[in-house]
Amino acid sequence: MSNDRLPDPRPTTQAVAVYDLMRRDIRSGALEPGMALRTELLKTRYGSGVSPTREALARLAAEHFVTAEGKKGFRVAPISIEDFEELVSIRRELEARALQLSIANGNDDWEAQIVAAFHRLTKTSPPGHILNAIEEEERERRHRDFHMALVSGCRSRWLLRFCEQLTAHLERYRRILNPQSAISTGDGKEIEDEHRALMTVMINRDVDGAIDLIERHRNRTYNVILGRFEAYRGSVAAE
Repeated sequence: MSNDRLPDPRPTTQAVAVYDLMRRDIRSGALEPGMALRTELLKTRYGSGVSPTREALARLAAEHFVTAEGKKGFRVAPISIEDFEELVSIRRELEARALQLSIANGNDDWEAQIVAAFHRLTKTSPPGHILNAIEEEERERRHRDFHMALVSGCRSRWLLRFCEQLTAHLERYRRILNPQSAISTGDGKEIEDEHRALMTVMINRDVDGAIDLIERHRNRTYNVILGRFEAYRGSVAAE
């Protein structure tokens, strides 16, 4: 019998670290849409070897954050109005379903998770305040955690996975096209009030109220992003 072993399909620890950092930089726009992802550049930027870098790129390609160009390598995935509108449409349906299931199935631990996530979110600076890169990432993380806590009671790992992926892609659009207000648009107090209202309707098991609130909360940002696509196209064309 041969002692040869099949290669381990699990990503290495370094590959996971590079993946996390690269995904963060794509979401934030630090790695710009359409940017060529040269292996040497990435090795220098993330202090990684060739194999972990390629593993991370393959994983990001599977998630559609980067595109493979055959022998030419990889590029950061482009952005477009059509792609944005499709992401919005799909998230609208899946998030509504996840909210409904969470209200139906969520227990006391789920409610406590929402309250804790909201509390942590309120401890960050409100939108519009100037933050350094580390503070900005922390605020984004807490914002994601709050919205994922709302749907975490749905008891469907696939639904949660899809919601997380859609959230990550739409966060990318928001941060690239609306960088001055990284979490949303409008007054910081108004946004905090919306988050508090979302927490309340979920804990009160108000399905219609939750879906109505999340629609209004999301649409505020969606409309701003759509309005800024023309300016973005102009800036890209001028480069």
